[in-house]
Amino acid sequence: MLYPNRLQAALLFDRPVDDLEAIMRDFIRIEKMRSGADFTTSEANPGRFYRLFNPADELMLTFEYLEVPAVSQVFRGALSSPYTGIVTPDIRDRLSRARSHILVEASHGVMGGVEEDPKIAAMFEAIGRPRSGASQAQFEHRLSVLSLMSRIVTDHAMPLAVHWTQSDQLLGGEVFDKLASGSEAPGPLHIHPFLFGPTPAPGEDALAGFRTFGARHWLGREIIVQPNVLPWAANLETVFAFLRVATMPNGYVIPDGDTFGPEDRSLSYRVIHHDTGANIGYAEPEAADMPMYELVPLKHVALGFVAPDHVPDASVFDDRAFPAGIMPHDQDAKMELANEWSEKRKLAEGIGGKFEVRKQVEDDAAPEPEPPVPPARVVAPSPSQPGLPGLSGRGLRSRVFGRKGV
Repeated sequence: MLYPNRLQAALLFDRPVDDLEAIMRDFIRIEKMRSGADFTTSEANPGRFYRLFNPADELMLTFEYLEVPAVSQVFRGALSSPYTGIVTPDIRDRLSRARSHILVEASHGVMGGVEEDPKIAAMFEAIGRPRSGASQAQFEHRLSVLSLMSRIVTDHAMPLAVHWTQSDQLLGGEVFDKLASGSEAPGPLHIHPFLFGPTPAPGEDALAGFRTFGARHWLGREIIVQPNVLPWAANLETVFAFLRVATMPNGYVIPDGDTFGPEDRSLSYRVIHHDTGANIGYAEPEAADMPMYELVPLKHVALGFVAPDHVPDASVFDDRAFPAGIMPHDQDAKMELANEWSEKRKLAEGIGGKFEVRKQVEDDAAPEPEPPVPPARVVAPSPSQPGLPGLSGRGLRSRVFGRKGV
């Protein structure tokens, strides 16, 4: 679902926590300083439950303390992900020691997110009532507020673990606090990579790919990278670049079959659009249940990788000054292709990027007849565009794993 309304985090503790009211009051004070928002307490059970409401933007928040362990079944999906064990190796031991938890929740609208119930959603759709909070800006505001609520809890009492339900991530409390403190949306806190790959034969290197959980909340699709020789963390950094291009002001999803990368040409990835039910090769069967964007690595200079089908940089042309040999001979097809390039150039330039055409041409003087099919393209986001994640290999790995990248 795009822009889910009801967002929740569960913070797990191995001891009683008796300062929920202080947590709630600190949030009101800090959010007032941060954004000017005024919250009223619409419901309270002292020390146990508080519901806050901001009538200016119809933002509803809850803080709830439960002196019992969280229901372990809700963690099944997160625990099935190898990424969870990589980020917090002792996560199962932490869960076994949990004795209490705090739930924090954010939603837009006076109905507190109940519109996401399929029956209620269908009823509202039938009468033409718009869904509350159904914009990217509102969704990212909810994520930001929920992150602040959760971090204020960690300031009062560091949890054993945090379940961030939007991306179904289960993280050690200290890992969560680090990600939440510097994670613009969508970032590492919001995109969960479910790793998968074949069992290597003796003497072979393991190949890892992943499918995401969380990208659907911005794009309506998840993202998949098939197992390949590149480190999965390097591929994940490119996923964040792809998301930034799609979600920034004037942003857009890279078209099916096109390639993209930074202007220094240190990276190149092809984007393939898969509909629900598509056969996408090695990927887990669950992947077919959701439409996907597949990213295929073609070049990664820092890691010494070039795919066989990567078109060399020497065969890159401006779409307004191209060799005649790369164009179809049919005039209508030629005009259609030129118009397509023009529209894609406008999209790239709209985010401060550059549009190029890649095509191997062996002999410009006597070109072989070309079918009326677009050649490969490169859409390159400008490295100076504010908010784009770095693609040097440092960004994600240093943030998540605390070690230097390539």
